[in-house]
Amino acid sequence: MSIKQMICFVTPDAPTRIAPSVTRRVDGMCEAIGRIHFATLALLPPAPGASALAPPSLMLEIVVDEDLLLPDLVDRMLDCAFAPLWQLYKANWDGPAQADPGTKRTWLRAFLLRWAYVADGGFVGARDRTVAQVRAEEELFQEARAHLHGVPRAQRPKDARSLAEHMVAWAQSHGFGWIANPAPRSRWRKGPDFGLGDWLALLMKLVLPFLALLGFLYALGWATLLSAKLPHLLGLPLPRDASTAVVLAAMTLLLALVPLLAALLTGGGVVALAALFVGYSVVAVKILISGSIDAFGMGSFLWPSCSVNQGLLGSAGVAAFACMAGFIALIPVLVKLRAPPFFPMLAVGGGMVVAVCLSLAFSQAMFGAIEAHAACVEQDWVLTRDAAPLTRLAWALAALLLVAGVSALMLVFATRWAPYLLSQSDRWDKPGPLPHLPAHQVHPSIQECEARLSARTSHMISLTEIRRPYVLHRTWLRFWLWFFSVLGEYVFTEGVLGSAHGIKFGHWHIIDRGRRLLFCSNFDSAFGGYLDEFIQGATEGVNLIWRRSELLPRAEARSDQPAVVHPRDFPPTFLGIYGGCKAEQAFKAYTRASMLPHLHRYEAYCRSNQDIERATRLRDALRGTRSALKDDQIARALES
Repeated sequence: MSIKQMICFVTPDAPTRIAPSVTRRVDGMCEAIGRIHFATLALLPPAPGASALAPPSLMLEIVVDEDLLLPDLVDRMLDCAFAPLWQLYKANWDGPAQADPGTKRTWLRAFLLRWAYVADGGFVGARDRTVAQVRAEEELFQEARAHLHGVPRAQRPKDARSLAEHMVAWAQSHGFGWIANPAPRSRWRKGPDFGLGDWLALLMKLVLPFLALLGFLYALGWATLLSAKLPHLLGLPLPRDASTAVVLAAMTLLLALVPLLAALLTGGGVVALAALFVGYSVVAVKILISGSIDAFGMGSFLWPSCSVNQGLLGSAGVAAFACMAGFIALIPVLVKLRAPPFFPMLAVGGGMVVAVCLSLAFSQAMFGAIEAHAACVEQDWVLTRDAAPLTRLAWALAALLLVAGVSALMLVFATRWAPYLLSQSDRWDKPGPLPHLPAHQVHPSIQECEARLSARTSHMISLTEIRRPYVLHRTWLRFWLWFFSVLGEYVFTEGVLGSAHGIKFGHWHIIDRGRRLLFCSNFDSAFGGYLDEFIQGATEGVNLIWRRSELLPRAEARSDQPAVVHPRDFPPTFLGIYGGCKAEQAFKAYTRASMLPHLHRYEAYCRSNQDIERATRLRDALRGTRSALKDDQIARALES
């Protein structure tokens, strides 16, 4: 999946009428290129406050195969349909009318590239598929079903294995030999071609998560060093024993619960994830910058070892704590076992011995890191190797009590407090008081477009204004669009965003010098059901993006298209993520008021995401070594 495959050409001085001959030739262009999934022509109204004589803009939305880059796309468009494209954009030409076609083509290419907006954020549902693949797999599916249903029932294979072998032989003899090749999968999904180049690309993509991990380990070490200061302030010696490491780790874990608690108070969703992600990344960047300044400005090259030791001492201490917790957890298990047989008792006893040994090893690693880190910062406490026996005994008892207490606290936190805090967020999602606005009436042009698409892929165009101050809201908007695009690429890899199943291609563009937000979506089902899926399953994302927008009065792009008469704000949110679209009617009215009709639609295929996935599953099931699972998938696909 790549947001680069979703492009909107938003050009000024649009023609208000487009001849049917032009749209037919645009369709022909899309067919000739063979790599365009969807294309849409629409008029965008002038910005609020523009002159009454200001012309509308022309939007050409194009969704292409992932590996087709923008310059190559524009070249192919001009190769296949220079004449109709010239009819669409010639109003912007200020050269001589008698200029040769080559000059006009060069200008038109530069013009289209100048006004091309690659998506700032987006999501692809049926991903990793080219137009040719979708069409070929759909043909395979339809032909296979027709063939099977054409066979008399008495002559059909009697079991799933026989059916599968019959269909494989039929496919290979009827021009579908390409099923021997696996369906393409990107490196982010399960696939057969994940090599060294893919690993390197993955590492490049995961730079920020890697920084976040480094920042987390550094913060863990900082919490451990901070915990060591408390016994020193109380005048207590710090023996160089495993019990000391466990006590310090227990205190570190208590400190680590603080950001987790803050995350739960925000609902535990994408906002909390983003906050922790960014926070720890900032810590790592700070370490790198300060270390580089020390290295090149002061001639000190200690910071790499200091940072490594600080990250190691925290993680090693937590590992020692975990091993000791495992040892204590096995004690009641060992007590309850009865012999014979002795094997369970021996296994549990062996596990306890291993846990103690690992705890001792991790403790020594932690102490080694602490002593190595002493050269980096001044610390007014030291580890004591010859502590008195009573002191060691007291630390051992404290370690046992803290392990039991902190483990119990974490268990209660995970099973009682965390669910309770998460449930409290439901109260914040309830809509608050809303400003009184007249009910929105869907414009006839929108209704007409939706009626024309009732048996095809649904489509919507939404145009809103970014709130002032533009710099602030635009910056946050770009961040959240980037963040959700990353989630779509690495987390929601199976075509479902939150609980929204029907999205084919949804994409946002920040246009008009960063003052307007354009959203286009190609989706299954009706518009109302599409919004309901987002309201129920992707509330945080909807609120974080759309709350940065507003609707201001604007003129219609054409006399038969909608205008915005009443200014509207996105329904109010709490903490930026609660409420908002949960005010269902106000949210739908806001969305409806922002919508624009299309002038023309091209679709390379008209299949739902479910149909596309089913055809791909049939292809995968027909190839390779036979198995009961594949045989069952073939039977289910052809008999559905």
